Amino acid sequence: MFIFSTSINPLNVQAEENYALQAQQLDKIAYEGDDLGAVYTKDSTTFKVWAPTASTVLLNLYSTGSDDEDGAEKLSQTVMDYDTENGVWSVTAQGDLNGVYYTYSVTVNNEENETVDIYAKAVGVNGKRGMVIDLETTNPDNWDNDKYVLQDNPTDAIVWEVHIGDFSQQQESGIKDEYRGRYLAFTQDGTTLVGNEAIPTGISYLKSLGVTHVQINPFYDFGSIDETKASSKDYNWGYDPKNYNVPEGSYSTDPYNGQVRITEAKQMIQALHNAGIGVIMDVVYNHTYTLEDSFFNMTVPNYYHRFNDDGTPSNGSGCGNDTASEHEMYRKFMIESIHYWAEEYHIDGFRFDLMGLHDVDTMNAIRDDLDTIDSRILMYGEAWNLSTNTQAKMANQDNERFLSDRIAAFNDGMRDAVKGNNFEATGKGFVQGGGSRIGVKNGIKAATNTWSGSPNQAVTYTSCHDNFTLYDKLVASMIGLDGSYRQRNEQLVAMNKLAGATILTSQGMSFMLAGEEMARSKDGDHNSFISSKELNQIDWTNVSTFGDLTAYYTGLIQLRKAYSPFRDATKTTVDSMNFFENTDNKVLAYSMENKLAGEDEWSKVICIYNSDTESSKDVTLEGDNLSEKWIVVANDQKAGVLPIGQVSGNVVTVPKTSVMILVDKDSFDKASVRSDEKTTEFKKTLTQSITKPTEKDNITATVTKDDTGTRDTGNPLVPLIIAGVIVGGIAVSMLIYKKFGRKK
Repeated sequence: MFIFSTSINPLNVQAEENYALQAQQLDKIAYEGDDLGAVYTKDSTTFKVWAPTASTVLLNLYSTGSDDEDGAEKLSQTVMDYDTENGVWSVTAQGDLNGVYYTYSVTVNNEENETVDIYAKAVGVNGKRGMVIDLETTNPDNWDNDKYVLQDNPTDAIVWEVHIGDFSQQQESGIKDEYRGRYLAFTQDGTTLVGNEAIPTGISYLKSLGVTHVQINPFYDFGSIDETKASSKDYNWGYDPKNYNVPEGSYSTDPYNGQVRITEAKQMIQALHNAGIGVIMDVVYNHTYTLEDSFFNMTVPNYYHRFNDDGTPSNGSGCGNDTASEHEMYRKFMIESIHYWAEEYHIDGFRFDLMGLHDVDTMNAIRDDLDTIDSRILMYGEAWNLSTNTQAKMANQDNERFLSDRIAAFNDGMRDAVKGNNFEATGKGFVQGGGSRIGVKNGIKAATNTWSGSPNQAVTYTSCHDNFTLYDKLVASMIGLDGSYRQRNEQLVAMNKLAGATILTSQGMSFMLAGEEMARSKDGDHNSFISSKELNQIDWTNVSTFGDLTAYYTGLIQLRKAYSPFRDATKTTVDSMNFFENTDNKVLAYSMENKLAGEDEWSKVICIYNSDTESSKDVTLEGDNLSEKWIVVANDQKAGVLPIGQVSGNVVTVPKTSVMILVDKDSFDKASVRSDEKTTEFKKTLTQSITKPTEKDNITATVTKDDTGTRDTGNPLVPLIIAGVIVGGIAVSMLIYKKFGRKK
C-alpha cells in the first residue's frame, strides 16, 4: 500500500508522469466511507476531503459566497488533519455553521489552489464557494409527503424533454414575470395562452397533454452563465458541469443565497409530482466544464480525468476532457451523487449525457444503488460509441447486453429512419416518403433484433434538444434550408403526425422534445446551445396555430396508455408481431395480439403507416383469424381511444402520409377503455381554436374547418423545391459527431 504523508508527496504529478499508473496507485487507497464533504449538525460540522497527493489542506470559512457582497469577510482558516490510511483530510468546526461558506486550499507540488468541495451540497453565487447547509431548512411545505412518480416499467414512460428557461420564457405563456425562466414557473397552475384563455399553458398544459415524465435539461450548477446578472440575456443548455450536487442558481430568484435555489428546485419537483408527472434529471458526468481549474483537478490533479498516452487530455466528449468513471473515487462520486439527487430531491429518473463515455461496471453499480431506493427509478442515456482512452468496457450500444436490462439507450437508428439522417439537413426519412422501411421496422421492435436485449433498453424518439427540431427538419428536407420554418404547412403537419404516430406505437420508452407536438421551431438552428432565449423558448402560440397536431399527439398518448402491448417491457409482443409482406413499398403494416391483459383491454390491433406523399394506398389485411369488422381509432385527422369510424372486410384505404390504427370490433365493444372528459375537452378545444395563416406556402393545400378540426380537401400538391446546396457550416459541424461543441 502507498502511504501518503502530510509533508511528502510520493506521487509527483508532472506532465511526464504516467497518469494511468498514478490512478492505479491512488485507487488502492480509495476511501470507502460515505461522509465526504460537509456533514452538518446544529452543534458542529465535520469537513472531509479525499486528497492523497496533497502536502497540506486548509479549510477556509467565509461569511458570504463572494467578496463582492455586503458583509464579506474571511472568518477563519484551519489546517486539516491527514489520515495516511485512506487519504482523507478532516477537521471538525464547533457551533451551528448553517449558511457559512467554505473552500479548501489544497497544496500539491508546492502549488496551492483554493477549490470548492466537490461534494458541496450548497454554494454561493456562481458556485465559487461551498456552503454548509441544514437541508431540513430547504424543504418546501409538505415536502415530507411528496411522493415519487414512478411507472411499473421503463416502457410505460412517455417523456417530454424541456429546458427550464424554454418552458416559460415567452410572455404569451401567461406565467408571472418573476417566475418566467425559473424553477417556480412549474409551480404556477392554471395559466393560459395570452389572448386565448381556452388554451392551457405551462404545467396545466402538461397535465392535459398526458405525458408521464418531463426530462429537464441540466439543472445542477453549471459554469457558462453569470448568475450575478439577473437580467442577463445569456443562454446555455447547461452541459457545463461545475458543482454536481447543487441546483443551478440562474434559475432561482436569489442566486446569492445558497438555500433559495435548493428550495425552489424542490418546489418545482413537488409541483410536477402533484400534477402526476415524474421528473428525470439530465446529468453530465462524462466531462467537466474545464479541466485544469475544475474542482476535481484542483483537489487531486490528473486523477479524475482520462489522459492519452502522451499526457494530453482524452476528448471523446468533444468538450475538452473526459472524466474517468473507471477510477474508484470518481465511480464512487457518481454513485453517491446520483443517490443524493434521488433521495434528497425525489428525482424519478436520470438521463446520462454521453453515457458511452462511462464504463459498464459504473453504470450497473449506479443501477444497483438506485434499486435500494426504488427499482422503478429510470436510467437511460446516449450510448454512442465514442473514442476515449481507457481499457474499460464502455456503456455503448455495442455493450448494451452487459448493462442491466433497466438501463436504456437512445435508438438513433429509429430516429434517422423516421425523419432522415440527423446530420444531413435535407436528407429524407420514412415520413417524407424516403428512407428505409427496414430501419423503421427495427425501431418498432425497439432494436431487439440488433443491439437491445428488450424494449426496456431502447428509448424511441425522433427529436431532442440536439440537432433540428422535428418540424425544422421537415422544412429543411422538403422545402429547403431557406424555408419559412415557423409557417404552417399542411403536408409537413401530416408528416409530423405520422412521425409521432410511429414513435408512440413502437416498442420501447417513448420520448419527444418539448414542443414536437406543436411543430416547435428554432428557425433551423441545429445547435442552439448558446443562441438567444427568444429563439430557444417554446412558442406557446403554436398550440393555437397547430392545435390539431397537439390534439393528435394527445390522442396518441391516450392510445399508448390504453393498450398494453405498445408498452410491453418484454419481447412477448415483439415476438408475436405479424408484419405484412404484401404491401406497397411506401407502406409498413403489422398486427399484434394482446397477450398481456384480459377483456378490459382490446385484443388485436393493426397499425398501418403510409409514407407515400402523393396518394392513398389500399392495404389488404394479413394474418390468421382476422375480424370481419374493425374500429378505426387513428387516421390522418384524429387519434385516441374513441371510435372514429368502422371498416369491414380485409381491405382498407389509408390516406397519403398517415397512419391508420384498427381495433377488432368484438374486443373494442367488450373492453373498458374510455376517454376521460378532461382529455376529450382538451382535444376539442385545441381543434376548435386553431388559427391558420393566410399566406400561401411553398407547398399548398386547400383546407376547411369543421367539428373535427382541419382537413385536406384533396387538392393536388405543388411540386416541392428541394434545396440542392447545404449551408457549408451546417454540414461540417453536424458530421463532427453527435454532440457538436455545445460547451461554454
